[in-house]
Amino acid sequence: MKSVLLIDDDPVQHKILSFFLKSSFGEDSDFTSAFDLEEAIDHLEQQSFDVIFLDNRLAPYKDYTHTIDRIKAVSRDSLIYLISAARDHEKFGDYQTRGILGVIDKFELRESISNGLLS
Repeated sequence: MKSVLLIDDDPVQHKILSFFLKSSFGEDSDFTSAFDLEEAIDHLEQQSFDVIFLDNRLAPYKDYTHTIDRIKAVSRDSLIYLISAARDHEKFGDYQTRGILGVIDKFELRESISNGLLS
């Protein structure tokens, strides 16, 4: 199991992903939650993560363009995926130049993991 950091200000998203990872991968699933940017930076300064799921609209910031640079500064080797409830991914611009591998719909995150995203 890969170590996963979810950065999202929605507590429901954390509960859903935590439950899903534990039911899919057992108790050895390495899942960490951060509800804001500062909490995420604290976690990233203490350990590295294989995968980071970053909410596009992490309050109080407008979008990922205001958070990704701080995350990348402390986590150079993590695979980063942007998650969003918006289905129009073209509005995210050239996110790949900022080190983000892809955009995943929040409502399809569990399906993406089930289809091998963390493999």
